[in-house]
Amino acid sequence: MIEIGNVYIARVKVDDPDKVVDYLGGDLQMVSVECWKPVAFAALLARRAFERRTNHAKTLGGEFLLRLAGTLQIREAIASVGLKPGPNYAVAFGESGLEKLKRLDLEELEPIDCDEATAKTFFEKAALVEVL
Repeated sequence: MIEIGNVYIARVKVDDPDKVVDYLGGDLQMVSVECWKPVAFAALLARRAFERRTNHAKTLGGEFLLRLAGTLQIREAIASVGLKPGPNYAVAFGESGLEKLKRLDLEELEPIDCDEATAKTFFEKAALVEVL
C-alpha cells in the first residue's frame, strides 16, 4: 500500500464489483487504470480542490473520478476509469476510507509503474479539469 499525506492507494483484485460498489463514495473509491502514479496525482488534486473549494463534485471520491478521467461528467468518468472486475486501484481518503477498504478484505497486488508517456496523458487529463 502506498500512503501519500493521509491518502492510501492499493492495487487490489476485485472478483465481483457488485459486492464492492456499496462501499464506494466520498472516502473510498476504486478505479481501473494500469498504473498508480496518475491515481496518486488525481487523488491529491481532488483533495486540494476540496481544500480550496474549487471542487466540481459533491464528494472527494467523485472529484477524484472526474480528475482521473479528465471530464466534468461523473457518468463519463465512471465509464472511463470506474471499477471493473480484475485489478483495480483502491483509493482511501483518510482513516475512515482505509477502514472500509480493510473490511472488504481484497487481495492486494503489487502496484504497477507506468512509462512517462502514459503517466503524462493522465496528468494532462487531470490538470484539464482544473481549468474547466
